[in-house]
Amino acid sequence: MSKQNTLKIVTSFTILRDFAEKITHGLTHIEIKSIVPPEADPHSYQPTPLDSKTLFEADVIFINGLDFEKGIEKMIQSSGFKGNVYKATQHVKIRPDLVDPHTWHDVQNAILYVIELRDALCLEDSKNKDIYQKNAADLIKSLESLDLWIKNQFKKIPEQKRIVVTTHDAFWYFGKAYHIQFLSPVGISTEAEASAQNVAKLINFINEHNIKAVFVENLANSKLIEQIAAETKRSLQGTLYADSLSVSDGPAPDFALMIKHNVHTICKAFEQ
Repeated sequence: MSKQNTLKIVTSFTILRDFAEKITHGLTHIEIKSIVPPEADPHSYQPTPLDSKTLFEADVIFINGLDFEKGIEKMIQSSGFKGNVYKATQHVKIRPDLVDPHTWHDVQNAILYVIELRDALCLEDSKNKDIYQKNAADLIKSLESLDLWIKNQFKKIPEQKRIVVTTHDAFWYFGKAYHIQFLSPVGISTEAEASAQNVAKLINFINEHNIKAVFVENLANSKLIEQIAAETKRSLQGTLYADSLSVSDGPAPDFALMIKHNVHTICKAFEQ
């Protein structure tokens, strides 16, 4: 803990910041910063000298891991940070076919994130562990309810209709948990390039299966998905939040609201 008895927590991106804020709720000696700000892309974020200073001054750092944050571990090392770095994905069962870091889109995995952060904070600041445990228990309860709510929303949609086209491959865990097929022209990173062959295949698939649920994402370049929508004579059905929360007055200022926004947006397109 720093000299002023402040516990300085640094998270790599906004979803972890949200969980850290909820687990530490009610404590006045906590300071939480996120390296990647709201509405910024962790896949391509370019760190600043100020970020290096923030990491160096931290007492504890939380990252997603699974190659999500570009060069974050190297950056932590070069900052001179001497404390503990915790990976939120430590106990998550990951996608079998490739390294996919977007595990939080399955709410059961988000619960594992909360457990990881809770346990780390109980270790780092043991005198407040009762508060961390209580706040985490409340958060887990609300996430269990959220998980159930999502399943109930999609129950109304026949499974063969549950096909979504979006900008990049960020929703595999969401699709597996809630029985939705997600298709995208590019891979895991928003920086990946789409091949002409993949785009042509996707256009044919949309036409053959009469897919209406075509979305942009809040961070990814929308040019390609707009082109696909134009070629298939589809209108874009809204914006999904994948890798970052919105600013506080946006539609996805915390994790639960982000998930609810995505579910409402997808269900509305399915019901057409």
